[in-house]
Amino acid sequence: MIRLRSARYLAIVSCLIFAGSSAAVGCASSDSKSSGQATTSSADSATQGLPDVPQSEFVDKTSLPEVTVTVKDNVFSPQYITVSPGTKVIFNNQGRNPHNVIPVTSGAFEQIATDDLQPEEQDQIVFDEPGMYPYYCSLHGTPKKGMNGRVQVAES
Repeated sequence: MIRLRSARYLAIVSCLIFAGSSAAVGCASSDSKSSGQATTSSADSATQGLPDVPQSEFVDKTSLPEVTVTVKDNVFSPQYITVSPGTKVIFNNQGRNPHNVIPVTSGAFEQIATDDLQPEEQDQIVFDEPGMYPYYCSLHGTPKKGMNGRVQVAES
């Protein structure tokens, strides 16, 4: 019985330490964001812990000033895109359910809230800085599974 209590105590303390350190890291960020604009994002840190996506999976949209990502029930299409700096990415909800667009890296870009992406609605984000911007719909996925995608902004 004593070992069980010790193990529980150790597990609880470990969880508290992890939660505290995660919160401290989140609070340490000093990135500023402006409405609808993406901030600089390192590809390595932005995708750390996420499944690898081969470059061949990214749809090249670098020649377009504006790109539409169709948002349907449980899918972003195209899921992975490469754009040029300054490209406006429009998220167009053509599904039956509300969605949102949440950056995996907090502060990488201003999220699109569920209220702004109801069925038949759209919202946009301009990606100015080169980098990798993974995102997901928190209603229908996680950064690793389900409804997620990535915007890769190429060097100019």
